[in-house]
Amino acid sequence: MRSISQLREALLNVFLQESASYDEQELFDELMVQKPRLLALLHVGSRNSEEQKEIESGVLFCLLYYSVFPKSSTQERQS
Repeated sequence: MRSISQLREALLNVFLQESASYDEQELFDELMVQKPRLLALLHVGSRNSEEQKEIESGVLFCLLYYSVFPKSSTQERQS
């Protein structure tokens, strides 16, 4: 299996457009090669029922939003 650094290089080349050496198909192929590593990296286990309810209700989004944009700074932007 190829190194994950090759995926990083492919992504940088595509997104920064520094090199025309990677096209969409090559990026897709590299993603498919790295898929097992990416899945292992992003796997966080199954959710319990309480977490699932929070996700579906949007509670987690609201908590994240207000931790990033506290009410005081939100009110300042509206003024």
